[in-house]
Amino acid sequence: MIDSRALTLAAAAGLLLARSATAQDAAADSADVVRVPPIVVTVSRVEIPAADVASSITVVTREEIEARQLTTVREALMTIPGVSLVRAGGPGGATTVFLRGASSEHALVLLDGIELNDPSLPTGGYDLATLGTAGIYRIEVLRGPQSAVHGSSALGGVINILTRRGEGEPRIELGLDGGSYGSASGSASTLGARGGWSWFANVSRRTTDGFSASPERLGNVEDDGSRTTGLDLRVDRRAGAVSLALVGHLDDSATDLDQTGPGGDDPNRRLEDREAGLLVEIRSGAAGDRWRPTVSLGWSRHDRESLDDPDPAHPSALERGEFEGASWKLAWINDLDLGRIGRLIAGVETERERAVTSFVSEGEFGPFASEFPERTARTTGAFTELRSEPAGGLSLAVGARTDDHDRFGAAVTVRVAPAFAIRSTGTRLRATWGTGFKAPTLFQLYDPTFGSPELDPERSRGWDAGVDQALASDRVRFSVTGFGTRFENLIAFASEGYRNENESSARGVETSVAAVLAPSFHVIASYTHTRTESETGPDAGLELIRRPRHQGSVDADWTPERGPDVSIGVLRIGQREDLDFTVFPAERVTLDPYTLVRVAVGWDVTDALRLHGRIENLLDAEYEEVVDFGTAGRAAYVGATVRP
Repeated sequence: MIDSRALTLAAAAGLLLARSATAQDAAADSADVVRVPPIVVTVSRVEIPAADVASSITVVTREEIEARQLTTVREALMTIPGVSLVRAGGPGGATTVFLRGASSEHALVLLDGIELNDPSLPTGGYDLATLGTAGIYRIEVLRGPQSAVHGSSALGGVINILTRRGEGEPRIELGLDGGSYGSASGSASTLGARGGWSWFANVSRRTTDGFSASPERLGNVEDDGSRTTGLDLRVDRRAGAVSLALVGHLDDSATDLDQTGPGGDDPNRRLEDREAGLLVEIRSGAAGDRWRPTVSLGWSRHDRESLDDPDPAHPSALERGEFEGASWKLAWINDLDLGRIGRLIAGVETERERAVTSFVSEGEFGPFASEFPERTARTTGAFTELRSEPAGGLSLAVGARTDDHDRFGAAVTVRVAPAFAIRSTGTRLRATWGTGFKAPTLFQLYDPTFGSPELDPERSRGWDAGVDQALASDRVRFSVTGFGTRFENLIAFASEGYRNENESSARGVETSVAAVLAPSFHVIASYTHTRTESETGPDAGLELIRRPRHQGSVDADWTPERGPDVSIGVLRIGQREDLDFTVFPAERVTLDPYTLVRVAVGWDVTDALRLHGRIENLLDAEYEEVVDFGTAGRAAYVGATVRP
């Protein structure tokens, strides 16, 4: 049954914008036209105007991050069509992302080209728990299978995070923020450009006392805090036709954890997580050149420690876990202008992954120890994509890629993406079809107890088709997209070890309306319907857990030239299925729908001083993202940004 509140939210927003569009069309000749600016994205590993991309893509800009006071990447992704996130507990709790119903490990997460997916995790995904926005310029979310360009792990899509770059006169920026749950944060940045050099560097610190990760309704009252230090750096140097970029990233966090269920408070259990990344990139060529090559070397490393000491409530508890994963990637990307034929993007790259882990624990069921010795894997791939305009209004992107893994051999993926623009009506028709793959993780291949060296890669086949419509002299844009993806050869855990034996599917519709109702008033509304299904095993015919069938949002931003600016966001999440692991065997439960309202206000007191404040969960909704994990109630925060 369709969630009536989510439909009502989307329908009301659509009606409001449609009425506004009609009124503005009538007055377009006499009013100043406010157009949505073009956005350049890196969907094909090179810069391409968003209007030329047939795949479904959403961009979160720096302006939106600041206006809505979004402090983490998790918050920035929550209202994007086709994207749902789940956090286990409070700030710093494990955070997974589902792109169009795909599993979290089927989303490839990039930071300026650095792969953030963790090779030491059993599934090889990325935990969005602590990544902040202080150093972020833009976030691009590309949905659907994208392995034909990006290789392994892009079965469900790509989340591409771009660091801020230096521009203008050298300057510094300082930010402070604090409020509910004993939360405080601060950041300091320096940025600018001079003499062919440009730079941006930011250091940030976020701390919170938090709340009980295990829900208070079960008698848990001990707060679980989180502390994160972040560092982002980007330096660019331009010398004639050659440019050099250096990117650095560090995220160091410590988060308190709980057990689940009644009596879950655990004052000594915590997770310490350190991730680091580095990228060196050399580009040659400028706009108008026929050949623009890029060579890059990227490195990332994850170090996690899970720690638990005995306490009065858990006198026999002891846990020591160490997990280390790292990857290196060398890439050569070529952007060639073929004249009337089109644009050819081709590249080769090689990647090496490494992981080593150890885990020791003692508890009521006795001691347990597990050690995963150091293992490595190498994947070498080559891809090409041709982008052309064979006829008036018609554009086409066709790509293919082959990857060779040193264990299972070759994997071939393809992608076709046509689009047709009807300029007289402001209409654009688009479609994509593609395949994806994900290599088995080192843990799945080589764990001494459960690993299986004979595993094959996971596969996906997906399509989407949609229409984009511009109204009111391009001040209003409406988009609707239908999609479907089938996942095959999925790796499942069984008592005898990992096996390629599961299949699942996801299908649905994404809709969005974006409007510039006035030079200072912007509204974005979206609604996503997603239907997932497990097609094999004991859960055959059932929905995949933690994916909402209905999800809708509205964001309204008012930014006048003078006086305070206001941003209001509403997020509606429908019912989801989950598993209750406090009983054995685990039982399926249904989590209630919920609505979150967020209000943010900012005021530029002077050119150098901006004050801001926000209220999260304004209606004080009681809800759970994961069964038996706590969530925040109404919370208020205030702060200031100084740009001397």
